[in-house]
Amino acid sequence: MSNEIRKGAIKYLLIIFFQRIVGIALFFIAAGTFYDIRGVVNLSLYLFVSIVISIIMFFKHQETLNERGKKQENTKNWDKILLTLIVLLVFYGIYFVAGLGVRFELATLAIEWFYIGTILYLISCVFGIWPVLENKYFESSSRIQSNRNQTVITTGPYKIVRHPGYAGTILWAVASALMFGTFVVGIISVIIIVIFIIRTFLEDRMLKEELLSYSDYSKIVKYRLIPFIW
Repeated sequence: MSNEIRKGAIKYLLIIFFQRIVGIALFFIAAGTFYDIRGVVNLSLYLFVSIVISIIMFFKHQETLNERGKKQENTKNWDKILLTLIVLLVFYGIYFVAGLGVRFELATLAIEWFYIGTILYLISCVFGIWPVLENKYFESSSRIQSNRNQTVITTGPYKIVRHPGYAGTILWAVASALMFGTFVVGIISVIIIVIFIIRTFLEDRMLKEELLSYSDYSKIVKYRLIPFIW
């Protein structure tokens, strides 16, 4: 692997960790305290999973990290809008709103839902890491990676659903709502889920139209996000 690709991968990882740190800081600034167990557990898992995925990607898919850090000219226009919303809500918005929930002592779900949310969070982590291990084309933007001779990935979680990474993010949104436990976080989570459903639909259509053999793959793996449902 060339030094240029390695440097590009490192640069992208630094950007990723900057986003995480800003999101975590926004939570505690909005909360006005460091003593919130729901937030501390959620953010600890968030940071731990980010570190694990980053290490895996760096040693397994440096080229993908390098590409993720670039502004890709053939990114679909609709994804430029959706991706902007995703970055704002997933990395920053949900944590700021969760912090406000702590500061203003908004009603929270019973502690049992926090435990359920933690379990779902851990499951979502599997779908955050597993697709990365299987798919070297796991970029952040929706595009056909002709410069990398993109092919259809059919192994691992891609045997279950066609967009396992998005399924994991949706599960993460549900888990985060249960862990933080406030209604306002639930609203942000619902918005995130809707955005990812829209993105899945548009990206799936793009892949069927533009990626060789994806249509055949979609006949074998019939479900986009949730087995037996959609």
